[in-house]
Amino acid sequence: MEVVRTILDSAVPLVAALAMLCHLCWVGIRRSWERVAGLDRLRQSVRPLKERQRAETEALADIACRLEEARGRLTAAELRISHLQRQIDTLDKEPPVFLHVLGTPGGNRRGFKAEAKFDTVVAAAARAAGKPVNPAWRYGNRIVVHALDMASARREADHVFPQKGGYQVFFHAAVH
Repeated sequence: MEVVRTILDSAVPLVAALAMLCHLCWVGIRRSWERVAGLDRLRQSVRPLKERQRAETEALADIACRLEEARGRLTAAELRISHLQRQIDTLDKEPPVFLHVLGTPGGNRRGFKAEAKFDTVVAAAARAAGKPVNPAWRYGNRIVVHALDMASARREADHVFPQKGGYQVFFHAAVH
């Protein structure tokens, strides 16, 4: 019996120690499991936030790309505006050119180009007689006559700008 007692005396503390170790392991596992479960819940709550952040980052990148494209278009428009402004300034410095259109286009009528001038001798005589001379004749005057042929175009131009009235009309090639 004594052997059994010695075995029991030495086994009881061993079993108690083993039971305590198992209990501590169980507590540790349970707490770890709760932490893992809490961590899992935390991960579940963070996942939508990460997806939202990714979507917002993509949207921000798209907006930045669109902004760069818009800046490029704005720069191109500003260059075009400055180019047009230079052309307008150049045209402002040039004297005006008046365009007179005679006849109506259509059918088998062609457009004939001509230039008209007011004779300076006639203009001087008109000024001396007190008749005002239209200031448009100090500048270039172009004519486009819509007629069937060159002879008809000449007659039409002579009717509106008669040579006896001091006008000179010079025709160019036909417009097709």
